[in-house]
Amino acid sequence: MAGEKLLTEAKCKAAKSKTKIYYLNDGGGLRLRIRPNGSRHWIYRYRIDKKEKSTSLGAYPQTSLQIARAKVVEARKNVAEGYDPVVVRRVKRTQHAVAGEQSFGSVAHDWLTHNQESWSGHHYERNEGLIRRYLMPDLGKLPIASIEESYLFAILKRVYDKGTKESARRARAVAAQIFSYGRATHRCTVNPAREMSDNPYFKKPPVQHFKAIRQQDVPRLIAQLSVRGEEQKLTMQVICGLLVAIYTGLRDTSIRGAQWKEIDLDSKVWTVPGARMKSRRDHQVPLPKQLLDVLEELKPLTYRDSDSFVFASRSKQGYLSENTFRMALHRLGHEVTVHGMRNLITDVLNEGEWNPDWIEKQLDHQEKNQVRAAYLRTKFLPQREKMMEWFANWCSGELRDAKVIQFREH
Repeated sequence: MAGEKLLTEAKCKAAKSKTKIYYLNDGGGLRLRIRPNGSRHWIYRYRIDKKEKSTSLGAYPQTSLQIARAKVVEARKNVAEGYDPVVVRRVKRTQHAVAGEQSFGSVAHDWLTHNQESWSGHHYERNEGLIRRYLMPDLGKLPIASIEESYLFAILKRVYDKGTKESARRARAVAAQIFSYGRATHRCTVNPAREMSDNPYFKKPPVQHFKAIRQQDVPRLIAQLSVRGEEQKLTMQVICGLLVAIYTGLRDTSIRGAQWKEIDLDSKVWTVPGARMKSRRDHQVPLPKQLLDVLEELKPLTYRDSDSFVFASRSKQGYLSENTFRMALHRLGHEVTVHGMRNLITDVLNEGEWNPDWIEKQLDHQEKNQVRAAYLRTKFLPQREKMMEWFANWCSGELRDAKVIQFREH
């Protein structure tokens, strides 16, 4: 740039538009182009393969004089090595785009999308939650191929040491499947999470079975859910959802994602799609009168059309989030789980000497004996309707001292 007058920031700022395009030279091929509309861009002129070319280095003042000069130094180096700066920049953009697709977060998202159709709603929610809470904050933006076992161990150890031991173990298992998917799609070559599968630090916590509500506490819970007005601590959606769990034995995930089109109030039957059932089969459940009354009460609050969620909320998925029912039970003073309602139904109906096949069908349990399963294709809907009406009456305490009427299959 010897013999040429260099630009200054003051001169660049003072440059005014004219009727035609003109340039302010800084030397060495760098110049500022000013258009009639007032826009100003840095242009670098160079020769490669004996041809004169030019490329833009950014708009002024967003790209300052100092930054433009730095870009020129890099561009000159490329030209000296025989590389066209335009091609080099294009390649870098492609590499950045590819790197984005190879981040842990991108691979995790692709893995979830790839498997969503074959998973139950609960399984998808659990895996997505583990990724979002325990893996994405530290791993999301990292290239998946750069993640080493020692770094992954430090992340999961922090989760484990906070007391969420089972979550740390499950997060490792999910990470192992994500890395495996990354290998299958040629985005990484090793699976550090799988190498940690037998790490003795992550001890398996003692198994905690689902805690069921005591039979003598059921009438009190029903009474608490019958309260209306300012004294009621829960929303109508939560009240109805808990009563569904009590009166039908449906699992939490099967309940929360319900849509109004699944419920036939006239026929008193709710058909849960297989996508929300653990068995992956459509499941019909009879609705006792006590539950029909509450659903009728809820309908004006959440029904917009047949696709509306029964238990609608402002959450990301549009319906009540995971753990809502369990936390509601705790708020009412019942330290139990929603899944424990299934244990309650099993115990009470068996004590009432109801047909075991009806009970198993109500809870959508899979018959393990394949020969017997072939003969038990019936849904026992009429029989289960009588059985669950009896159970609903039992829940309110009406049958505690009354003689139990048993319906037996001939």
